[in-house]
Amino acid sequence: MQIYFFDAGINSDELVELETRIRSTVPDLKKIDDFEELTKNLGGAPSFENRICIVFPVLTASVNRLIQITSQYAQYLFFIFVSDEISASDYKRLLRSGADWVSRSGAPQDILDIVARRKTEIATAAGEGSRPVITAFVPSAGGVGTATISIETAIQLKIKKGTRNKRICLLDCDFQTSHVCDYLDIEPRLQIEEISANPERLDAQLFELFVSHHSTGLDILAAPRSKERTWDVSMRGFDALFDMIAARYDLLLMDLPLPWFSWSGQIVSAADLAVVCGENTVPGLRQVAETLASLRSLEQGPRDAVVVLNRCERRPFGGIARKQHVKKILGDEKVLYVRDDPAAARQSVNTGVPMTISGHSNKISKDVARLTELISEVKTLTGIKPTVVDQSPGM
Repeated sequence: MQIYFFDAGINSDELVELETRIRSTVPDLKKIDDFEELTKNLGGAPSFENRICIVFPVLTASVNRLIQITSQYAQYLFFIFVSDEISASDYKRLLRSGADWVSRSGAPQDILDIVARRKTEIATAAGEGSRPVITAFVPSAGGVGTATISIETAIQLKIKKGTRNKRICLLDCDFQTSHVCDYLDIEPRLQIEEISANPERLDAQLFELFVSHHSTGLDILAAPRSKERTWDVSMRGFDALFDMIAARYDLLLMDLPLPWFSWSGQIVSAADLAVVCGENTVPGLRQVAETLASLRSLEQGPRDAVVVLNRCERRPFGGIARKQHVKKILGDEKVLYVRDDPAAARQSVNTGVPMTISGHSNKISKDVARLTELISEVKTLTGIKPTVVDQSPGM
């Protein structure tokens, strides 16, 4: 990564001293005083990973002005701003804009550390063609408990012996009325609008700001609720998000919303396994069958699918009630049953503690464990990253 020193045409002892210190450890440091002239000579837009690093000493510019500069040249240049001090809120704003900051006393070592870290992140993101195992939880109707099933599954995967050392992420794709973080009593942090509008700005530091961390070690990507938020997320935004996820996690679980959008088919197409959630009633089973048919009508659908019927009633002498209806409507589909325990479910939601951890419902946890075992056995297609394709049939 080529490093430039921006002096804005100003000749001052402070700038000369700072440049001399940086040049002592970066001998190929180049000096510029015009961003536009530099970008003109690049001969086209370089990739996000190959942007040039600009060391920008800050004398009087406001943070708003610095963010404006970052936005204007983000396609070409990666800025490291240098000043005596900065507030925590302004530092966070700079990170969100795609820039970074170091103190003048910390240069040049802090600058070298940032550049080295960035190179490592780029190499990690590029990876060796690896990708996580992806499971998509698809509701067949509203209120069937898809979020609960995805949360309990993710927590079990994170704490069970065979997968506890795996890096696991739960992505809540309900960007308008997300409630996964509510169920876990943590703060949602994903700003999907920023990624959608400016996918080229999503780097490792910004991504980390968007991740909510659960005490079990599970990472969650979920947006704060907003009725005003549009569902129109750009596929370039999804691509950028998936690239970051692919570089960091071994298992990705996606909780999809019930409404079907232009991007829903693309997201599901990246899955190794689709988990269709529903309830064991005749209308519910029909909705499950229709959802399965829609998934399989995709030009490039998920590699495999399983049905999870939630809140199932038990027969007086054991077994699941109305299994004959399941067989009649779903035929030979792979079906898992999760028993009904409304008291335990309410306790979990109200306390923010998953049933898997609290132990309030061994029945539900035992049933979910069958799904957990199934997911842990899924093998992804080696060498293929989660990539979205252009397909959007109705559902």
